[in-house]
Amino acid sequence: MQIVFRTLLVAACVATLPLTMQAQTRKPAPKPAAKPAPKPVAKPAPATPARTAAPAPAPSPAPAPARTAETSSPSGPFGVGTNALNLGIGLGSRYNYGSGFFGGSSSVSPAISLSYERGFMPLGPGVLGLGGLVAYQGASYDLGGGDKWKYTDIVVMLRGAFHYPVNEKFDAYGGLGLGVRHAGVSFSGSSIYGSLGSASATEFAAGLFVGGRYFFTESIGAFAELGYDQTYLKVGLSAKF
Repeated sequence: MQIVFRTLLVAACVATLPLTMQAQTRKPAPKPAAKPAPKPVAKPAPATPARTAAPAPAPSPAPAPARTAETSSPSGPFGVGTNALNLGIGLGSRYNYGSGFFGGSSSVSPAISLSYERGFMPLGPGVLGLGGLVAYQGASYDLGGGDKWKYTDIVVMLRGAFHYPVNEKFDAYGGLGLGVRHAGVSFSGSSIYGSLGSASATEFAAGLFVGGRYFFTESIGAFAELGYDQTYLKVGLSAKF
């Protein structure tokens, strides 16, 4: 019995020996290489809208130079802000100095006048000027025999005039004067009129005038003026500054 059991055990061992050797010689199957985890795909950054270049600001116009009083007026020798002086001699007289009353003769001296004016403001195509006039005139009435009446006549007026610039050198104007006239009279001689002595009076005076000024240089010129204030005609020199 023991012989049979040993025989079966040996047979079993022999039968399993090839399988065991085969199992020992078989290499283990290689483990599959671990696949690398897929890298997360970076989400593309949201495209920033292209910034369009802002249009360059339009250049602001250069400020116009401040217009001075002189340049704001029409082109001509007399403008806003211009000061002008007229020194003139007046011919004729609007007043009667006794001629023909007693058969004598009268004589009237030229009037001396000084006027000042300043360009005040533009007025239409020209300039409004404001100023004043002072004028003096003397006269005499000769009765004969050494008897004579002497007259003095002083006019002070405020004047306003419209000036039109004919060209760069010639200025035409016309206006109105309002003021007072002071007249005095005195007697010299030995007749009965000597007892009358002297007298004077002051009265309201007004006048109209038209004229023109022509400047030979930037500041020196000449003027002529027709009017009805103290004399009928004035001529003389002009200056501006």
